[in-house]
Amino acid sequence: MKNFKVLILYLAIYLSVVKSDVTCPIDSNWRPMPSSGSSPISPPLPTTQLSSDIVYGGNDLFYMAYWHVTTPNNLQWVSDNESEFSVSFPAWSPDYFYIVAKQSAPSIKANTNYQFSMDFKLGQPLTQDITFSNMTLSFYQPGDTDYLLWSYREPIYSKTFTGDFTSSINFKTTTLNFDVPMDLGLSILIIQVNRSRPTDSEDTSIIIKNMKITVPSRPIITPNLIVKDSELINIPKPSVLLDQQDLSTCPYLDSDLVHWHNPSTWPNNLVPQPNENITIPAGKRVLISPCSISQTEIYQRIVIPSTSELIFADSNFTLNVKDIYVQGKFIMGTTKCRYNAFINIIFHGSKTKIDTIAPFFGSKGIAVSSSGFISVQGKQYHSSWTKLASTIWSGDRVIYVQDNINWEIGQQVLITTSQHKDELDNQNEVLTIKSISGKIIEFTQPIKFYHYGGKEYQAEVALLSRRLIFKGNDNSDQDSFGGHILISGEGQFSGIQLKKMGQRNVKARYPLHFHLANVVKNSFISDCVVIKSYYRCFTIHGTNNLTLTKNVAFDVNGHCYYLEDGVEMDNTLSFNLGAFVHTIGEPAAGGAQTGETFYENENLTQPADSAAGAFYITNAYNTIIGNSASGGWAGFSFPNLIKPIGNHRNVEMQPQAFTTKVFEGNTAHSSGYQWISGSSIYVGGKLDFDEELGILVYNTGRHSRDTCKDGIFSWDSSTFLWMRFNNTKVYLSNLGVGHWGSRVEVVGLEAYDSLRPASLFGAAWLSNAIVDGQTGNILSKTIASNRQGFQFYDTYVTTILSHITFRNFIHNPTSIYPDDDNVVIIALTFSDLYKPQFISSTINITLENILPSQIIGHKIVPDSGSSRFFNFIDWDGSLVGSNVPTIVGSHEKWWSYDDSKCSFNNDWSVWVCEKGTKSVGNIEFWIPNLIIRGEENEGDSFVGSVSLFGNGITDARKTEITRNAGITGITSTGWMLWLDSGSPTYLQVWAAQVSYSQFILLAIPYPPGTTFTISTENKWAWENAYGFTCTLASSAAEVKSSNGTKYYFDQTHLFVKILNPVLTGSNSESFNRGGAKIDDVYWEYIYHINATNSNVSPNQDGFYTNLSYTLPSPSL
Repeated sequence: MKNFKVLILYLAIYLSVVKSDVTCPIDSNWRPMPSSGSSPISPPLPTTQLSSDIVYGGNDLFYMAYWHVTTPNNLQWVSDNESEFSVSFPAWSPDYFYIVAKQSAPSIKANTNYQFSMDFKLGQPLTQDITFSNMTLSFYQPGDTDYLLWSYREPIYSKTFTGDFTSSINFKTTTLNFDVPMDLGLSILIIQVNRSRPTDSEDTSIIIKNMKITVPSRPIITPNLIVKDSELINIPKPSVLLDQQDLSTCPYLDSDLVHWHNPSTWPNNLVPQPNENITIPAGKRVLISPCSISQTEIYQRIVIPSTSELIFADSNFTLNVKDIYVQGKFIMGTTKCRYNAFINIIFHGSKTKIDTIAPFFGSKGIAVSSSGFISVQGKQYHSSWTKLASTIWSGDRVIYVQDNINWEIGQQVLITTSQHKDELDNQNEVLTIKSISGKIIEFTQPIKFYHYGGKEYQAEVALLSRRLIFKGNDNSDQDSFGGHILISGEGQFSGIQLKKMGQRNVKARYPLHFHLANVVKNSFISDCVVIKSYYRCFTIHGTNNLTLTKNVAFDVNGHCYYLEDGVEMDNTLSFNLGAFVHTIGEPAAGGAQTGETFYENENLTQPADSAAGAFYITNAYNTIIGNSASGGWAGFSFPNLIKPIGNHRNVEMQPQAFTTKVFEGNTAHSSGYQWISGSSIYVGGKLDFDEELGILVYNTGRHSRDTCKDGIFSWDSSTFLWMRFNNTKVYLSNLGVGHWGSRVEVVGLEAYDSLRPASLFGAAWLSNAIVDGQTGNILSKTIASNRQGFQFYDTYVTTILSHITFRNFIHNPTSIYPDDDNVVIIALTFSDLYKPQFISSTINITLENILPSQIIGHKIVPDSGSSRFFNFIDWDGSLVGSNVPTIVGSHEKWWSYDDSKCSFNNDWSVWVCEKGTKSVGNIEFWIPNLIIRGEENEGDSFVGSVSLFGNGITDARKTEITRNAGITGITSTGWMLWLDSGSPTYLQVWAAQVSYSQFILLAIPYPPGTTFTISTENKWAWENAYGFTCTLASSAAEVKSSNGTKYYFDQTHLFVKILNPVLTGSNSESFNRGGAKIDDVYWEYIYHINATNSNVSPNQDGFYTNLSYTLPSPSL
């Protein structure tokens, strides 16, 4: 049967050819010739890389001068020649000025001969004693141009040259050969033009053309190629197999088709005209061929009823149309018959809010109803994107990629940026293939920028061209109002390009959008491309079980891969690339964790687009595998939604309570820099529907999420689930993986050239990682880089770092503070209100190319409890080099509990102590009229100190305390509380973090004759379980050896053993990961201490005064 179909097809084609007088036969067996899937033959690859010119035109440059900073009119194009421009000087201009490149300079290889040249002409003859004496070619650090006019900035490289600058009639060419002693990565090209003196009272000008840097030709020698894209983690790749094809199943072969151009197909035997509303006849399967329709006229509206089908021939043609409504079937290829034709569907229409397709479906596009089905499947190109196999430099034309590809000459290719600040310095490049063979591509034009392909990471290389193109018409730019495709039924898309699609700030009008399709059974979007989108790329809205795989999106406004309302679950996003994604309006910024708040309005209908990124995941319970995000405010965003939004506002669900179903092998880079807490993978921000205002409200900042079983919030710890990120890569990022939430695990991470690899809140585990402060990417090497391996938080979190290799944290001589330097470990140390308990641990840490001085950067802040109580436990001593469990404490001698086991490290400004049987714990004193629980006070509100005693200590090893509650120190030691205002008649001691088998022997001075009543309260337990009343012991030693139920007063000090009898030492009482642990804070076991003295009266505030500072016996 299959062979018979094919025979009939080719017989019909033969008959149509021999009947030359018939251009579009109506014979039911006739079919147009199917397009060939063969690729055009590529010319051979070159053996020599030709010299390349990187040209600077008027649009690439601006003018600066000391007296007259540039206006748009100082430097202008002179003619249609882009490279020719004039520079105008107002009267009395200074004796020198700058021509400055707007964008980064090309990369320059060390010790290589380059040539700078330009053609110069005066706009008018100069006064006799004014001459252009010389010029200087310079490369400066980015940002130096902001200061160059006001203060000296030393260039990275400069060279002065002379030439013929005297003619006002003919252009004179000046050429400068130069070579630079070091590789130049990120820099700004500046030409300083020097005159013999300032100008006079007349305006003058010069004209320059063909300003360029010429990269010399060289033989092409195959470089050392990357064979593995990652050192540690596994980034999965899609199957290399192409979809199996069976041409006998092609839909245009079916025998029951009727031709569009056959009058008998239509009512009244009339073929419809473009200006009509066209409805496919009920029950008919209509074949549309190139000769069936006008290739230039615009068709108004085509409706496919539920019993009808519109099937396209696999032949080259163009359909200009406004609206298509599919209730039946729209077929342009199938999974087993992917079309090879070049077919263009161009959507026309002006901006409107009127639903011209169908009610609720908008205008200018295709809408598929819940009963409809659409299949659009073009030739398969594999891989749809790959990565560089070696670094490419400015001026190169040949690149090497990692995967086999079947791309074609003439197609367009994207190479993504290797720069951090993607939006501020666009170094993404789109080039055209000139020749191709295997994994080698030659382009028709030179590559302008440096793109890194080192062992650590490699720029993505993506194919942007497809044979099937759906696009908005040329006028779409005017209102950012392109075409759109909306599917409420089943849909299959593969191998299509969508260009100038989406309708800015119009909800539900996105390039390709599954809309309220519920649980789909046979739908996917595969190997498609969205470029130059006005609003998003691929949207999943109210739809589950959809697969998006191997797609590419580039130059997109608003969130790109977009899960809309928070109810979208069980979808698969795999092997997709999103690049150069733009916020709508000014990007969210702010200098604090609170971020910024944005409100829905006509120019920002989804306020979260102020923080637009490649992947926007409102519900984490989806499978996200092998994707890559280049650029954007963030690469992957997981906003917090306490309830769904949009069409699902009344659905009982808490999207933010769902954990990641699968997040595996994803990459994000060149993002997170637009906000102080910005990250390339960001779990944070909050999106709400404000019922009172009736609008969406988005805040970018710190909002936590509690992830629990089945997405149902609970305080029951047995339901707790961790957000899990596996085998993740971040590079050229601000904070890498940023997580505001209660629970997170990042297992398998490679982080390169980033401020920090992650900022993790809650119970957090980072394990099996490489954190590299400086790779071979020359664009990331600037003196402005201050990078840290990790920053510990300051209060009420738990962070474990295990099995991590830190590399290449090199001292930056310009750093002012230790925690600004390139160091491995720093901590938040700015606050006295927020102070750390024992919240941080490390284990199995490896250091490579890191000097000892760069391991810890502790900042001493006098009025900060978070600085005084900085601490962590290195469970195997691998970080600090002790090779035994080690406690690291701040600069205060308070941490030195034993001279034989503790030493002060001057490089780090911290104490390093053998842990032994000790631990780190935390208590809080609550004292009426002095330290009030929950009260916020200034950091300099000092009220006394707490000192170590016993164990042979005779000197003062103390730390100051303030009116802000909380003291952290080494447990199973003696702590003496000294208050400047005296000792209180009543205080509470919360044993917040005194772990099982640990204690604090607390001493407080009181006047002789004081008596005490001491009891404990297990505040939230039934009938005060484990609570007791302390009894008097015969000595302090007896108190120390007791179970905490004893106290003693030696007429100088009260001794109480602070512990928590509720604890049993089970794993449930601590956070345990990777062989390390952090003890839980227990809410709340409290000691109540009442003091009375019949001989001495307290003052009016309830304190006994005139006490002496005396340490208890060192023998305790």
